[in-house]
Amino acid sequence: MQRKLNYETMPPIWVPLAFLLAAPCFALAASVVLAWQGEAALVSRWTPATLAMTHLLTLGFLTMTIVGALFQLLPVVAGARIPFARPVAVAGWIGLVSGTVILASALGLGLGGAAFHAAAAVLALAGLLLLAVLGIALARRGAPAANALVRGVRLAASGLALTLGLGGTLALYLGGVGVPDVLLLTDIHASWGLLGWVVALTTVVSFQVIPMFQGTAAYPASQEAGVPALLFALLLAWSAAALGGTGQWRTAAEIGLGVLLLSYVRTTLLQFRRRKRQADVGTFYWIQAMACLAGAVLVHFLPIDADSRALMTGILVIAGFAMSAINGMLYKIVPFLVWYHLQERAGGARARMPGIRTIVDAPRALRQWRWHLVAFVLLLAAPLAPSVLARPAGLFQALAMLLLIRDLAGAAVLYLRLRKA
Repeated sequence: MQRKLNYETMPPIWVPLAFLLAAPCFALAASVVLAWQGEAALVSRWTPATLAMTHLLTLGFLTMTIVGALFQLLPVVAGARIPFARPVAVAGWIGLVSGTVILASALGLGLGGAAFHAAAAVLALAGLLLLAVLGIALARRGAPAANALVRGVRLAASGLALTLGLGGTLALYLGGVGVPDVLLLTDIHASWGLLGWVVALTTVVSFQVIPMFQGTAAYPASQEAGVPALLFALLLAWSAAALGGTGQWRTAAEIGLGVLLLSYVRTTLLQFRRRKRQADVGTFYWIQAMACLAGAVLVHFLPIDADSRALMTGILVIAGFAMSAINGMLYKIVPFLVWYHLQERAGGARARMPGIRTIVDAPRALRQWRWHLVAFVLLLAAPLAPSVLARPAGLFQALAMLLLIRDLAGAAVLYLRLRKA
């Protein structure tokens, strides 16, 4: 269902932009870790370098971007005004940045228990603050047409709460506090973080931003309402089966999740076939994301050892699906924010303001996508020959992130330069 956008409730530009500009810096840091550590970062999902990279990407890049997008989308799309948006954004930004840096450093450098306790405390406080204000905003009556969006965000926020709770428990274990079954809790923590938070919210946001920015028809109402609810229910069933040790029900839940995600991929690709205007760079990002999500489902059921399967699935979901989708969204959302706020400030001089397509032009976005694609292909192949491909994958991904940082920072600098014009 198409939704009427309420721009009057839009927060100040720096509320979402602070998150969106900081996020690529964490992906750059993860790329540097990969280029520095090389083979050690990809031989197993349990190495310190791999754990540090994973949390730099999931907490630093993906979660920072998602939180920034929610500060923008919820008021505009759902009419759900976030209370105390500016101070909450500042506190949440500081907590996410510092907590992610402390946790990644503790994991990658083998710091003592105090570092894990500090990371758990800072991230817990930041998470509780952000979840509280999001909960208040989502509890308010919003636009009826946005009910599916609101319900989807509620479920994804619940997935984030579970992820943070499990992550805090594991951080306490790494700091010296015992956990009954750390390997099982790690699997459940990773599943809720990737599927219950990152994949769930990316799909929810895609229902809005793909029709808005890619010129497609609205998604079917059954997909908008059904995908987040079924994903959450199947993850709960999988977690219960894993904790109960019932392998048959666990496999059934995994099959259900795979079918659901493949259905979402099919629907999204059909949306692009029926698009109303010519394809642009954003389409390439989304098609790559859909191909990687489908590939992750297929890899998960391959008869290979569990560690290799988890590593390959993580690469496909994090670097292939989520990073591709979010890169594409950043190239749409940041120029739109700059353009809209410049138009608002310009008043009668709007004709002299830059057009939205000139703030970050298409050739720059296309260049970044090409380097990102090359880096992803190298990263996907790197577990097969880590000593040869790991460092080139890190270097190419670092180059892609530097291009993204340059383009987004250029848009922010343009806003600062023209806002007084």
